[in-house]
Amino acid sequence: MPTKTKKTDGGQTIALTGATGFLGGHVLQELVDNGYRVKALTRRPQQDRPNVEWIEGSLDDAESLQRLVSGSDILMHLAGLTKALNRDIFFDVNVGGSKSLFKAAQDAGVDHVVHVSSMAAREPRLSHYGASKAGADLLLTARKWSFSWTIVRPPAIYGPGDKEILKLLKATRYGVLPAPGGTKNRFSMIHAADLAKALVTLCDKSNGQAIVEIDDGMTGGYTVSDVAKAMPEGSGKKTRTFPVPFALLGTIGAVNGLVAKVINRPAMLTYSTANYLCHPDWTVKEPRRFKHANWSPQFDLKAGLLDTIEWYRKKDLL
Repeated sequence: MPTKTKKTDGGQTIALTGATGFLGGHVLQELVDNGYRVKALTRRPQQDRPNVEWIEGSLDDAESLQRLVSGSDILMHLAGLTKALNRDIFFDVNVGGSKSLFKAAQDAGVDHVVHVSSMAAREPRLSHYGASKAGADLLLTARKWSFSWTIVRPPAIYGPGDKEILKLLKATRYGVLPAPGGTKNRFSMIHAADLAKALVTLCDKSNGQAIVEIDDGMTGGYTVSDVAKAMPEGSGKKTRTFPVPFALLGTIGAVNGLVAKVINRPAMLTYSTANYLCHPDWTVKEPRRFKHANWSPQFDLKAGLLDTIEWYRKKDLL
């Protein structure tokens, strides 16, 4: 049985970005459940919640960033772009916005920063997204700050509320599951609830000045075939995997990118992201594996997929 996250004494305030996103929703709930007071950045008005103060603003609004971190003990930075029209926009938000946020945190006397990066930062030449996440990581590692920090690089995150895995789950109803780059490519995964618990655990300021990678405990990760085999019985037809070579995926991505510029709306799949998706190894590197006495993953892949599918069924989306 996994060890439960240790409850706080209620004395700490957490400044949280990305609270309205998929992972952020899980993290916000976990923080509140563990007795933290939360100041959460949001672009749009939100419903009132106990122990949550919503701060309207964005990463490019210096005044809202000051209000967010003022009086906060810890900054948990989840916000960032996963799709954009071009490389410059990725860097303006993921690097420029992070720089402004970290500077505001230092000025406000924040003690510790938990920064959620991505495994994509390991290979910054593959994609604009990965390059921007590596740039944000460098802001912390290359400068001496008054606060301590931990950089967390998650792999593929899934769970209730994830729109991307919903697309894959719908595909399995027809008995197919694409394998970008090839069926032998490997990747790590983690359920959003487990990642949220790990991030809240890091509020104890352990793993300071460290870059850690995290997954569900499966050493060596998975192939797309492993995901197909882990699908619960009764979730659809027997799922078959098929390779999608970079030549095809990259071409589709390039066309998507051109269309995105015409309609001025960013696409999730571009040539850049196709390059990232086809990389053969997105598994946790053991020397950087996150370890903590008060955390262990609750969901293996099979249990996590079942939990996710049941949630979407209850929402009548599957």
